[in-house]
Amino acid sequence: MTPGSAAVVPGQVRTLRFFYFMAGMGVSTWAIIVPFTKIRFALDDATLGYILLAPGVGGILAMPAMGYLLKRFGSRTVLLACGAVFGVVLPLLTIAPGKLAFTALLFVFGVSFGGIDVGVNAQAVVMEGRSGRRLMSSFHALFSFGALAVALATSLLLKLGLSNFLSAVCCAAGIFIILLQGGTLAPKSEDLLAEGPALAWPDRATLALGLCCFVCFLTEGAVTDWSTILLRFSRGASVVTAPFGYAAFAVMMALARLAGDWLAIRIGAARLVLGGCLLASAGILLAVSFDLLAVDVLGFAMVGLGIGNMAPLIFSATARIPEIAPTASAPAVISLGYAGFLLGPVVIGFIANQLTLAIAMGLVAVLLVVISFAARAVEPV
Repeated sequence: MTPGSAAVVPGQVRTLRFFYFMAGMGVSTWAIIVPFTKIRFALDDATLGYILLAPGVGGILAMPAMGYLLKRFGSRTVLLACGAVFGVVLPLLTIAPGKLAFTALLFVFGVSFGGIDVGVNAQAVVMEGRSGRRLMSSFHALFSFGALAVALATSLLLKLGLSNFLSAVCCAAGIFIILLQGGTLAPKSEDLLAEGPALAWPDRATLALGLCCFVCFLTEGAVTDWSTILLRFSRGASVVTAPFGYAAFAVMMALARLAGDWLAIRIGAARLVLGGCLLASAGILLAVSFDLLAVDVLGFAMVGLGIGNMAPLIFSATARIPEIAPTASAPAVISLGYAGFLLGPVVIGFIANQLTLAIAMGLVAVLLVVISFAARAVEPV
């Protein structure tokens, strides 16, 4: 893929930012559904952890097919199809009649979100590569703004007396409005990720980036699924204030990404990842060590600021790995990241049930320190 080999239509960039916003909306809606589900079905942490395994299994089982689907249909078609399923499933999660139905819907949720994740990042790799400019952090900033907008809007709607179901319906309506703009995205004929083999054995650079992505997304998944649980059930926060930890995480992640492309040029991608890992680790330790809502929210804000630019830099580096086609490298790296996002919170639930949720999340801080030693992987030669 040669940077600047083809012009990027401005409307494509603008539309893709809306799709990142859409993905953030859906994930934030799910984060708010989790504590309601725990209460509705009277779940302990271990049982909730087992149920949270469903989207992880769905996503992981779907990932091997993503390289083929990108090559066969193009990232635009994958993104639109999975986005439609995503918008339907979110409200259904709030009214599932039982744990079995809820778990089945979560499986579908995992598959659809996996397709969205691959689709938006595949489109972003294409646009960044063609433009010859760093765009990935600005794209991911819209994901964070989408998550923040839904977190704040849902808190307001709940305070006004709307049900969790109606809040999810509002989010789904927003998703379908954005899907209607999908015709502007790069079609298969312009999709550089439709070139090359659909599958290839990952090399060392791909695995290193994949492991970095795994820990990055594991951290994001831990905050998404468990920060509200921690504040609600361990700190005694109300249903209205419990999402503030995730909201702080999302807004600081968005702010970090707004400056991410500029910072990567000024100080280098590796230094930005190294500092981000250490800051996020410190934030988690702060959040789990103090039984004070304001301090916990500050800790989660530090996590968002720290990991905000890790995923964009990893995906940018994925497109520059020598001697391996993006059709193979992008799904491989995204698959490992997706596994971390969906399976990591499940493991946290198991550990929390045996020990405490604070200890379980503290282990994520340790992983961030470990992965900081691989920061150079975001600058492959």
